[in-house]
Amino acid sequence: MSVIITTGDLKRNYEVIDTIFAMDSHKEGYYKSADPNLAFEGVKNQLKKKCEQLRGDAVISCQFEYRVAVSDSLIGKKQVMEIFSYGTVIRFLDR
Repeated sequence: MSVIITTGDLKRNYEVIDTIFAMDSHKEGYYKSADPNLAFEGVKNQLKKKCEQLRGDAVISCQFEYRVAVSDSLIGKKQVMEIFSYGTVIRFLDR
């Protein structure tokens, strides 16, 4: 079974295992914008991996925040997209 990632709750009986945190970033070259989808997929994959390590079935009540940083240099601007996330790892009782 694959890990479920949701921003809400699930209508199943479960036990709470732990709270987890993940962060991912995507950097882009000069004159290009960073792709938020790549950073979002990266942070979701980290949440799933941490959930599996804890032998959980899902990560519920996930919250996502982002930050965009731009640096100037002689060549041009460079953009970095960072996404932070946390959620609660659960294990279903009716496995």
